[in-house]
Amino acid sequence: MISLLIVDDHPMVREGLAAMFESESDFSVSDAASGEEAVDKGTANKPDVVLSDIRMPGIDGFGVLAKLKEAHPDIRVLLMAGMPLKEEETRAREEGAKGYLPKNVDQGRLVEAIRAIAADTPVFICEEFQSAPSTLTARELDVLRLVAKGNQRDAIAASLGIGGESVKTHLKGIMTKLRCPNATSAVSRAYELGILRA
Repeated sequence: MISLLIVDDHPMVREGLAAMFESESDFSVSDAASGEEAVDKGTANKPDVVLSDIRMPGIDGFGVLAKLKEAHPDIRVLLMAGMPLKEEETRAREEGAKGYLPKNVDQGRLVEAIRAIAADTPVFICEEFQSAPSTLTARELDVLRLVAKGNQRDAIAASLGIGGESVKTHLKGIMTKLRCPNATSAVSRAYELGILRA
């Protein structure tokens, strides 16, 4: 029997996932409505696998991963994202997650992924979004980091050795990919998505 802790701050998502796994004969399911609750339950009970949403208020999925690994270094955590990003998948690998999947993964594939992770086989689907339009280029990341530090267009251009119009073009690309109306909201969104780290 695989003990599974499902972590998501949206009740419908959490309940839907729980029902899906409870219909399988080899799963024992519990859930948590927040990162804080997940840390408490995961630390106390050490489930075989923790399936956690990444973007949650308070303690996010990466916070859940870090805190549970402090208590149980060998714990297996699968992170899921509504809008998967290559940068986030890389961070998940670096920080010791056992998997990273998009939330729209089909039911059969998700169940098999949890079984694989329970058997200590990592499951990452990076090839499906490596070239997704949401992924920022290296230069766009450079520009975004400088914007996050409070730099204006001219200072960014000077720092990167490019023209002001190039900076404007990169900012437009960033805002389009992150679906944000301005640079300030793009920075906030980038932190939320884990593209930028505090």
